[in-house]
Amino acid sequence: MKNKNNIIVIVLIILIIGATIVGVYYLNKKERVSEPPTSVERPSDKPADLEVSLNNGYVLNMLQVVNSKEKDNYLISPYSIEIALNMLKEGAEGETYNQINNVVKNRNIPVFDAKNKISVANALFIKDSEKKGISDNYVNKLQTYYRTDLIVDKFRNPDKINNWVNEKTYGMIPKILNEISPDFVLGIANAVALDVEWYDQFECVNTTSVDFTNTTGTKKVEMMHNSLNTDYLKTKDEIGIVLPYNSYTSSGKEDYDNKEDSIKLEFVAIMPLKKDIRNYINDLNEKKFNEIINGFKTTTNNQEIVLSIPRFEYDFDNKHFMYDLMDLGIKDVFNPELSDLSRMKKSNNIDRLYVSEAIHMTHISLNEKGTKAAAVTYFGVDKATALEDKKEKIDITFNNPFMYMIRDSKTKEILFFGVVENPNEWKGSTCSK
Repeated sequence: MKNKNNIIVIVLIILIIGATIVGVYYLNKKERVSEPPTSVERPSDKPADLEVSLNNGYVLNMLQVVNSKEKDNYLISPYSIEIALNMLKEGAEGETYNQINNVVKNRNIPVFDAKNKISVANALFIKDSEKKGISDNYVNKLQTYYRTDLIVDKFRNPDKINNWVNEKTYGMIPKILNEISPDFVLGIANAVALDVEWYDQFECVNTTSVDFTNTTGTKKVEMMHNSLNTDYLKTKDEIGIVLPYNSYTSSGKEDYDNKEDSIKLEFVAIMPLKKDIRNYINDLNEKKFNEIINGFKTTTNNQEIVLSIPRFEYDFDNKHFMYDLMDLGIKDVFNPELSDLSRMKKSNNIDRLYVSEAIHMTHISLNEKGTKAAAVTYFGVDKATALEDKKEKIDITFNNPFMYMIRDSKTKEILFFGVVENPNEWKGSTCSK
């Protein structure tokens, strides 16, 4: 009986210890969940297929914000913006971190590396006089996980930044900055560029002049024509086409086989039938967006697509980019008083950092042969100068006759008293006399 009681006691003790361990584990886990992760999920080193996006909510939100402001041709690179925001997020803390993370979330961003055909490059530009205050951990993270070029310079002018952009975009975007802020500390940049050919090219002799109608009227445009078998979309609300590009392996060789290291790019066009394009985009929700993206059909052996699509080429500079990000909820990082980029710094002894410039520029050229496109996303990080106290300004101007006195400051004894009726006339500066 005694042994039985001892066994019961031992079992109870084990259960109590086990419950305590489990309780502590979940308590600690709950506390950890409230803290932002130390970093985003890292991009894989292996090239991945370029999809519309694994984060369609973010893409649609970004697209709708830009769409609501632009009235002409526009082009954005959600991929470029997402990478640059994640690089910025690596240096953020607190509410600044949360606002950026709420937009881009955490996901494994695919990395592309096909020589001479598609380029994805990142850079961190640091002013040499500020380098000692920048966190080594932050720099190492960007170099390790984002393959970031580190460029340290005096940055008296933007030449080094513009030269990097020009090189990484194959010359399609030769310049993004006209000057450097005197408070410049560092810059973060992502550049994406591609130069690819169609899998089924258009014949130039088939390009004709065709009417094209938009909200301002009808005009003649260069219309390309082709007959091909490919995926298509045809509903009562929209039509669409998928045009594949020649695929390139990571070694840069043409290859359209199902090899693991092949990068397969495609061009997707969608045209609404009942709404103008602005309202069509604004009325989309994430569910409808995904239905459209996944609604393409494959042509059968007895089907053929007869396609007509215009040539186009243009540059786009998103003048509203900073405000687009604010509309998405990223606000504090642009405010010198609220920005928390403390993980970029070695210590809190240096000035508060904030993003003073947000730039997104793109270029595209689509013709019979293929497509050239480029995008740059850039964040300029400045140190916040001390803000002047807001004091009431009281204007006092003696521009009429006045009296004056000379007195003892303690006893208020007046030593001299006078009136100025006619001050000296201006006869030129007396500074050198």
